[in-house]
Amino acid sequence: MTCWIFDVDDTLVEYVDFDFEEWYKFIAEPVAREMNIPLNLDTWRAMLDGRISRKYPEKWGDWKKFWREVDRRNLEYRKMMFSQGRLKKNHGVERISELHGIKIAWSASSKECVEYVIDKVGISNIFDDIFGKDYQNYKFLEEDMPKLGLLKEIKKIHGCKECYVIGDSYKDMDAAKIANCKGIMVKDENLEDVINSLLNMN
Repeated sequence: MTCWIFDVDDTLVEYVDFDFEEWYKFIAEPVAREMNIPLNLDTWRAMLDGRISRKYPEKWGDWKKFWREVDRRNLEYRKMMFSQGRLKKNHGVERISELHGIKIAWSASSKECVEYVIDKVGISNIFDDIFGKDYQNYKFLEEDMPKLGLLKEIKKIHGCKECYVIGDSYKDMDAAKIANCKGIMVKDENLEDVINSLLNMN
């Protein structure tokens, strides 16, 4: 079975005028303050980049509680962006439905965030399954590459014999390579061209 695994944020969906510092101050800074965790913008960036373990908050409390609260606020952030008209689907997304095989949306954000975003931009019916950092997948946060753990889980659940990972980051491509999948990079809003190429070889 062929599996088509699509990253959501910045691949399928555009976050108009996204500002990393605004996002940090909305979703992470209040949680860190409430839990008395010393966290600044640089440390937050390093946690997401894998230079600092995502278990960093463990020194001051329950690191899983920290991420659960961050996920909750992350969903609220997406709701705010939608209300401001800042969530947009990228061109060509609908043609994913023409691919033969299992179509999966995935993200290092929570599954709730993924479900909310793809529903609001009108593409939820395209996908056969959705994977995100929901509670049962928190174990993957202990790894240097959380998405690699999710990718292995997807392959195991769906029995993917042939696997394509379509994303906008080198981390996605690295995870695909290690998991024996073919990584396809989306850059500069060329998603439509990428999907056309996938359809030609499908």
